[in-house]
Amino acid sequence: MEELLNWMEYIEDVRQTGKVRHKLKDILVIVLFATLADADDWVEIAMFAETH
Repeated sequence: MEELLNWMEYIEDVRQTGKVRHKLKDILVIVLFATLADADDWVEIAMFAETH
């Protein structure tokens, strides 16, 4: 897991800093785990994020 998080540090976040609410790395990890938990769309991913 640590290797995955270290690898994600190399991904450039091109979003405007003032408009960013969450770190890109956190979003990517949530999407990855939600997808592994069989989330099929953004609504299910959001529900996964809220409950976990």
